[in-house]
Amino acid sequence: MKKIIASLIAVGFMFATTSAFAYGEHQTFRYEQKEKRKTFWAGQKAENREFRGGLKNLPPEQRASAIAQHRKGQFSENKAFREKLHNENMTYLKDKLANNKKLNDAQKTDLINFMDKQYQENTSFRDQRHSDNMAFFQQVANDATLSQEQKKQAIRERIEKQKSENKSHWQEQKAERKDFKNSLKPQT
Repeated sequence: MKKIIASLIAVGFMFATTSAFAYGEHQTFRYEQKEKRKTFWAGQKAENREFRGGLKNLPPEQRASAIAQHRKGQFSENKAFREKLHNENMTYLKDKLANNKKLNDAQKTDLINFMDKQYQENTSFRDQRHSDNMAFFQQVANDATLSQEQKKQAIRERIEKQKSENKSHWQEQKAERKDFKNSLKPQT
């Protein structure tokens, strides 16, 4: 399965580099990052589909254990992928700032620190959400008083609740970025 993901990333990268030539350097970089994310998530989706197909003949205890291991593995893969993209973004940012004459050194340092702080906040947010989800799923799975349909409904409700929490978090991050960007502009 990892070979499939790697080949999807390679094909996506080739497509990104050939179709992005009309953009400027920054747009090309962002486009390539977007294509890497799309390809990675498509590979994860295919892997999940294949994994679910293999669960059908397992007894419930083994199925629960396999699901927990699969989630743990994917969470680790996702975390490593996000860290890789963050490192690429930070390298790109530092290269661009080295040639920037409009910002002074203190502003450049503040910008790098701000971007790294946001990354750390987002990582912490995802880690907390993951551990909360794993505990919740374990609790629901072990609750003998709930029928299978009630368990599914509890999980659906949790997911819907998280959608609004996630949206709120990302909007807050976006507002922070906007405020920071405005603080860098010269005051007139």
